[in-house]
Amino acid sequence: MEDPEILFKFQDPASRNLAFNQLVRKYQQKVYWHVRKMVIDHDDADDLTQDVFIKVFQHLANFRQDAALFTWIYRIATNECLNFL
Repeated sequence: MEDPEILFKFQDPASRNLAFNQLVRKYQQKVYWHVRKMVIDHDDADDLTQDVFIKVFQHLANFRQDAALFTWIYRIATNECLNFL
């Protein structure tokens, strides 16, 4: 599923969970390895990756599409790591 379709489906409460599951499947590995490079520890990286996707879920409806979806997620991941460190 492409990002515009994920964003469209996320707006509908009936398909929100399906859209979010697709988003997590699409980006989880990329986010994990970005976080892992910053914090080194596997367990910390797992926890932070989960925190990133919680924030994404909470704020995805407010995503303005000024940048690519992954760019926005990557920034959230970076900020979570910096706050952790």
